[in-house]
Amino acid sequence: MVQLPVWELGVIILIPMTIVYLARGICEHWWLRRTPPIRQSVMQFRLEISLFLIGGIAMAFILLVIHDFPLMQSGIKLVLGIFTVGLFAALDLSLAREQTVIRTALSGKGPFEPPQRLTPLTRRFSLAATTILILITSIILLVLIRDVNWLAEQDVHTASIAMLGRSILVEIIFVMGFLLCMVINLVFSYARNLRLLFDNETRILENVTNGDLSQRVPVATSDELGVIAGHTNTMISALREGVRMREGLLIAQEVQQHFLPSTAPTVPGLDIAGAAHFSDETGGDFYDFIGCQADRCELTTVIVGDVSGHGIGAALLMAAGRALIRQSTHSPGAPSQNIADANRHLVKDLDGSGRFITLFSMLLDPVTRMTMWVNAGHQPALVYDATTDHFSELKGHDIPLGVEETWQFHEHSMPFPSPSQIILIGTDGLWEAHSEAGEMFGASRVQNILRHTAHRTSAEILNALDQAVRDFTNRSAQEDDLTMVVMKGMP
Repeated sequence: MVQLPVWELGVIILIPMTIVYLARGICEHWWLRRTPPIRQSVMQFRLEISLFLIGGIAMAFILLVIHDFPLMQSGIKLVLGIFTVGLFAALDLSLAREQTVIRTALSGKGPFEPPQRLTPLTRRFSLAATTILILITSIILLVLIRDVNWLAEQDVHTASIAMLGRSILVEIIFVMGFLLCMVINLVFSYARNLRLLFDNETRILENVTNGDLSQRVPVATSDELGVIAGHTNTMISALREGVRMREGLLIAQEVQQHFLPSTAPTVPGLDIAGAAHFSDETGGDFYDFIGCQADRCELTTVIVGDVSGHGIGAALLMAAGRALIRQSTHSPGAPSQNIADANRHLVKDLDGSGRFITLFSMLLDPVTRMTMWVNAGHQPALVYDATTDHFSELKGHDIPLGVEETWQFHEHSMPFPSPSQIILIGTDGLWEAHSEAGEMFGASRVQNILRHTAHRTSAEILNALDQAVRDFTNRSAQEDDLTMVVMKGMP
């Protein structure tokens, strides 16, 4: 077999590689730069490995045509060597391109959505590691086969064995050292890119932990890290929306709190107090004290209502229902008629929604010392007489508001509570509060509290009921809105 001089072999390698280098610049400008940044590292690898493979094949054919070197022996060895160098170069240039894309993305110019096409890290790593291992093994085997053949051609004797062994060892060490340096370079390049991605992801997540939602994670790769970055951005967007909704709910809560009376009315012969606690930022319960706007009218209406459901929907209905009830109740008409007027408007507003409002309305007339009340599907008010230790309920047979437009509501009457009597109007959040074991607070506990606090003021009775519910539920999350109005007879 003809042995080529080193310079001639260098020329055969240089010419195709020069052409490949020139073609590389054209391909990068025409093909690579038109690729989305997130795919550029993959396309860079494909471009480089393709060009090196074409260059190696071209060299093999040059040796075949000009020097008649066998294609399946020397040609394949040359292609394998060029392909090995090209693989390391392609991986290195691909990682360099990925680093450029990462740094560009970190400057705020990258996409923020999850990648549409996933290229798993495990698949890329496994493919690269397997290919490198096969190539290294093949090259070492070829070197060993060549050295064995070379040894077979030598005139081996005792004095030359040590020299020949050193020559073979130096050659193997040189090849292994070169390949090892290439692998170490790839490891450091890959670790550098991973550190950039991890540091940025960690920094953004730390900002999110500290409440800063102003930044997002650029999506610079199409692998699992890109998917994590994209979904992190989705989470940040959801948190921003949650904060916006939370701020809106806090504003709604503030507005709704202004709907509740700041002070109780002054009604001769009565001590009145009311309170409302919502299970969410906004609630569907409400209570109000409505004075008569007619001249020389001393009537006062006490209302306690409960809107079906919870949350912002119930709060909106509470605001609308309260406004309608207040508007109809300001006039000195009969309570049943005033409630019927509000009901007609509510039915039109709630048509098809499935929502309704239960209501207990009590008109107080300090002149006649009589009360008239309407119970529209609400929890019966509880009346306690401390003198006789007797409990009674103010029930009703009317349906809630917002159900039937033509419903005729009925009113009932009773005298003002005497100094020994207490009237408690509440919502089901009082009686139906649950303990951690699932036990219901129940009517008996309410009655015992009224029995033991009958000598106190209405405000103190309210506080005792509220504290008892909190202790019973062990201050866990409140399941339902809790609204109460207490009226106690005074001398």
